[in-house]
Amino acid sequence: MNLFGLSAFAAASLIVATASAQTAIQAGEWETTEKTTMEGVQPMPPSSKKVCLKADEAQLERLLFPTPDEIKRHGCKYEPGAKKAGVLAATLTCPPNDQVPGVTAKAEISYTQTSYQGVGQLEAADKSGTTVKGKSELSGKRLGDCPK
Repeated sequence: MNLFGLSAFAAASLIVATASAQTAIQAGEWETTEKTTMEGVQPMPPSSKKVCLKADEAQLERLLFPTPDEIKRHGCKYEPGAKKAGVLAATLTCPPNDQVPGVTAKAEISYTQTSYQGVGQLEAADKSGTTVKGKSELSGKRLGDCPK
């Protein structure tokens, strides 16, 4: 079980739009930050990246989850959680294959039009049944208009 690959995939699952919930945020340049820890795995340094969201893709899901095509390609399932004002809850479940363990990522994110903060719970299981749990602290803020 390649735990670094698992951690990277799980983190990517929480960080990268799924068209289901469509939680509107302001378009523009966003900076996203995550810190992921997995049981029994060397801690990964926090990572951040800048993402430019155009008006037609200005949804919180665009910053947190893979695209619907990526979800489908990996045989994953996206399920929106209970709807609450200012909170996005969702679960992404991906089955194991020969290269990567199966991953279940649950996120609960509080958000405004220009920022978000929350936690993702991760659980990964390989084909032999070995399970590893982890957590991602997720945050983001709008920096302004996209650079030209």
